[in-house]
Amino acid sequence: MGKALLIIGDRKINSRKLAPSFNTFVEHIKKLKSGDLEVWIINYKDVLTGNLPSFFSPVLNVMLFFPYEYWNKNIEVYRKDQRIYGDKKFGKEYEKFFRRIEKAIKKKYRNKRIKYINPPKSSVLERDKKRSKSLFIKNDIPTPKFFNVRNPRDIQRLIAKGTSLYIKPRFGAMGKGITYLNRELMVTNFLFRKGKVISRLYDYNWRFSKIKEGDRNKFLKVLISRGFICEEAIEPPIVKGRRFDFRVYCIYGQIPYYYIKTKPCSSPVTNWAQGGRIEKRRNFSKYVSKAKIKMVKSLARKVAKNLNLNYAGVDIIFSKDLRKIYVLEAHSFPGFEKRFDLMSYLARNLL
Repeated sequence: MGKALLIIGDRKINSRKLAPSFNTFVEHIKKLKSGDLEVWIINYKDVLTGNLPSFFSPVLNVMLFFPYEYWNKNIEVYRKDQRIYGDKKFGKEYEKFFRRIEKAIKKKYRNKRIKYINPPKSSVLERDKKRSKSLFIKNDIPTPKFFNVRNPRDIQRLIAKGTSLYIKPRFGAMGKGITYLNRELMVTNFLFRKGKVISRLYDYNWRFSKIKEGDRNKFLKVLISRGFICEEAIEPPIVKGRRFDFRVYCIYGQIPYYYIKTKPCSSPVTNWAQGGRIEKRRNFSKYVSKAKIKMVKSLARKVAKNLNLNYAGVDIIFSKDLRKIYVLEAHSFPGFEKRFDLMSYLARNLL
């Protein structure tokens, strides 16, 4: 009996831009496809409307890609119930969507053995920064300390003790909606006008600006009420005036590719979507030793395993003195990397 592979995703990110991961993966699968492999390529609308194909194989492998169309129409929509980027409403809608997808697939293929490359439940878990952080702590995976704050006074007490903090959207990504604060300042890449937190209507280069002292409590109250998380800011290592951390790709327990992201040390984030620079591999020795790289790879494998992800992008940072290592977060739909053909590697390993 042959194998079956169902690929589900959206061909476009928006009306103008193609989704690189989905389209590249499909191209590689078509090239590598052998005679005994059944392959079907559909979108999420097909799943939700019951337009699912039939298979002969008793085992169905399912590869999910990011649901751009649903996300753009139903989740990242700011006129809808006055949500702000990455808040509780984002998370509720995201989870509801994947429950519907999993239910539809299970119903259609109730007589099949379904094997997800990344299960929907794992994608929901990694997107929820509070739940995934709790999982890391439970499994002795080092991660920045999480603080359960109920009001701005809790945050001010932490700041008074000398703790620097990040206030992050619980269901965010790409370095969007980040707030950094310490005793001296508070900066955010949200907009804050007339007591309202405003999300920018684009993905890239959300610039940071200061929150005035008189506005800080008002601003923090909004974020806390929307379910944002508060965590300790790890003071990063600095090389030639630039802070750095790692993005590591883990596919079926292997690390085919990783890179170092850098940005001037004054920046709170290194995300390439927010202007971070991906360093060339020949420069890696300036930042860390081979022994440290080995630690990074080992930790990324542990994270992917605990999240039950066969394909993951893991963000990792060292402390300033390089003695401690921390997982910042993980992604089941990591961004497309131009310098290495991840989709080719994933397709070959999957087949």
